[in-house]
Amino acid sequence: MKRYMLMLTIGILLQVLMSCQPIYKAQKQMDKYNYAGAIVTLKKAADKEKTHNAALPLLAECYRLQHDILNAKAAYAQAVAVPGAKPECFFNYAQALQSTGNYTKAREMYLKYAQMNPSDPKGLLFATHCDSVLGPWKGKKPAYEVKLANNINTTESDFGPAFYDGKLIFASDFTNVAGEGKKYGWTGRGYLNLMKSEPVSAGDYWGDMKKTSEFESKFNQPYHDGPATFSAEGNTIYFTRSFFGKAKRKGIYKTNLLKIYYSSKTNGTWGEIMPFFLNSKDFSVGHPSLSADGQTLYFVSDMPGGQGGTDIWMCKREGEKWGPPSNLGKTVNTTENEMFPSMPNNGILFFASNGHPGYGALDIFKTKKENGTWTTPENLHLPINGSFDDFTIAYATGDKSGFFSSNRPEGVGSDDIYAFRDAKPEPVLPAYITGLVKDKTTMLPLAGATVFLYDPSTGNVKVLKTGVNGIYKAVVDKPSEYVVKAMMPDYIADCSPFTIAEVKSGSTTSAPRDLLLDKLTVNKTFSFGNIYYDFDKYNIREDAKPELDKLVLFMNENPINVELGSHTDCRGSAAYNEKLSQKRAENAVKYIVSKGIDKSRITAKGYGEQQLTNKCADGATCSSAEHQANRRTEFKVTGLTVSVSVPDQFDPAKYSEGQELNTKLLPQDFFVKCK
Repeated sequence: MKRYMLMLTIGILLQVLMSCQPIYKAQKQMDKYNYAGAIVTLKKAADKEKTHNAALPLLAECYRLQHDILNAKAAYAQAVAVPGAKPECFFNYAQALQSTGNYTKAREMYLKYAQMNPSDPKGLLFATHCDSVLGPWKGKKPAYEVKLANNINTTESDFGPAFYDGKLIFASDFTNVAGEGKKYGWTGRGYLNLMKSEPVSAGDYWGDMKKTSEFESKFNQPYHDGPATFSAEGNTIYFTRSFFGKAKRKGIYKTNLLKIYYSSKTNGTWGEIMPFFLNSKDFSVGHPSLSADGQTLYFVSDMPGGQGGTDIWMCKREGEKWGPPSNLGKTVNTTENEMFPSMPNNGILFFASNGHPGYGALDIFKTKKENGTWTTPENLHLPINGSFDDFTIAYATGDKSGFFSSNRPEGVGSDDIYAFRDAKPEPVLPAYITGLVKDKTTMLPLAGATVFLYDPSTGNVKVLKTGVNGIYKAVVDKPSEYVVKAMMPDYIADCSPFTIAEVKSGSTTSAPRDLLLDKLTVNKTFSFGNIYYDFDKYNIREDAKPELDKLVLFMNENPINVELGSHTDCRGSAAYNEKLSQKRAENAVKYIVSKGIDKSRITAKGYGEQQLTNKCADGATCSSAEHQANRRTEFKVTGLTVSVSVPDQFDPAKYSEGQELNTKLLPQDFFVKCK
């Protein structure tokens, strides 16, 4: 029995060990960064009930580290449902959701992580990143045009654009020139090599590109080479090269340490490849980028003294050597990863980060030094950035176009190179003011009327003409209080002020009212607005003078003769009222003549109480206001031509459509009575 129990126990232990074997094997592969191999093992383990729960989080992690966002999201969606799922699963699931554009769900998972792990501020921080995308960044106008670069992208990974001698240099793992057949365990693809292409039309990087070829075999070893950076004159190259071996650090095999190498060209030949002085077996240095003047080298490292993850560092040239490394500080670097710096000749530093507010995964940011301090990094926004990885931007000469890298799904491979250029500014469509000129009696449109549009803030006047439909139309370029006046031969002019509070591109504002021109006809009577007299008085009141000034202006604008008639109310005898009204008319005429109107053009006529405007005849009970309405002055056209010269006569016919003039060229009171 004892022997039987011993055998049974051994059998159970072997069974447990056998069931755990795939998980143990996968973890060993992951320790060596052989994620491609680990995925094969873990997918099989995830299909088995006994190892399903243990395999799922590891499988999701492998996809995450390979930057296979879509598979990572699917695996993490299952991993967070596993009983006892760790907080990290929820955070990584949120990252995958954010990286695929599901910001609402990502925000929910970040907050879940913050609840499970309140000591880590990243949960709440990244939730606010989602809020930025869902809120203030929505509807932001694109500053760039973007398209997939043609002829240079493959079904694998192509990234890290740089310019050299009119050519585009980049890294690709599609063509394994120096190590044919070898595969990189991390990705399961080939190793990176430096490739080149050039535009079909020299300098036109937005247009078609030629097919790619190897840059220089000298720089392509059997393992990773690239990306690269070049000095402005093209005689120096700095590039990233992977370290291969088993340097143990903190119990983890480091088989992917990066180092920087450089070479100089003499007489057209690249010299010996030399290591950068900061290369180490304990940390990575990579992604070099030379400033335009060659005096600063920016690079990425996880060396001690950083802010966390990978940081951007810099070295200054000191004679023939580089000075000590300097971290760009907390404004640029975060606790996450900052990578792929580049600085074109405009002093702006571009870099990729997954720690600053972004759309998800890596986004491209820009910063510059002001008064010795780096400015807060600015996200380049859509369409340069999106929810997937966006990184390694390079500007061509002129700073208007260039290339960047992204693993967005619409590409053809894992990472692809995209061309960009500054977005064409939206056409600024003119804004218009439009209105209608009509006959006041018939209310029919008047064609051929001359319209003056006055902007008091500038003193400028635009001359317009109405078409067959009586409509005038003019371009307005700013908010202002305008005055518009319409004139036509044998018509009384009309004018109106109005305000345009806002001018929008392509908009049309209608004038608040139509301009109504009254036809001049012999023996037709026209009323003023308010020319009234006090009871039993015939002197011209101050409030009547502006109305009489209108008649002065009107007679200067039109060669006519008029009769100026005055009226009284019914109070007093008819004979007395007739004399009173005559005196009122004569005083009004004297005022008109005093303003420069020839006396022969205007006569005075008193009508007494003969032409009342209401029921207030003798014996009727009326209010003071009703009696006041009868104490008025009107004018009647007695002739449409004059025999004397009119020195101030204004002729609108001499102005042509589209003409612009200063208001000083018009009569002094041309617009005064319109306000």
